[in-house]
Amino acid sequence: MFEEDSTQFIQQSSIGIHAVSPEGVIKYANQCELDTLGYEEDEYVGHHVSEFQLNEVCLADMMAKLGRFEPLQSYPSMVKGKYEIKYILYNSNVYERDGEFIHTRCFGTEVTKEVYEIMLKRVLDR
Repeated sequence: MFEEDSTQFIQQSSIGIHAVSPEGVIKYANQCELDTLGYEEDEYVGHHVSEFQLNEVCLADMMAKLGRFEPLQSYPSMVKGKYEIKYILYNSNVYERDGEFIHTRCFGTEVTKEVYEIMLKRVLDR
């Protein structure tokens, strides 16, 4: 039986979670996401993802796929952390209502640069 409050479950999850608007604005980030990247909530939430995503080609591809309601699976991302570059694999899909893109549901796991490069090659070779 699941007894924990769902808000607490998401906020205290051990995986980074964030939501992005169709315009690319970060609407929510849980504590793990903030801790991984080193930001305070006001330094991250409310900002455009392009401020943090360092690979413009991948960012455009991610947003295009999500804009077509295509899910992302282990999608590699090079992210500007507050103190250093972070390599994240994202799984994401769109929360939609009546065919309208409301926000993404993004789950990220930090990986090594080597894993990022392997996954990036797979994405670019598609």
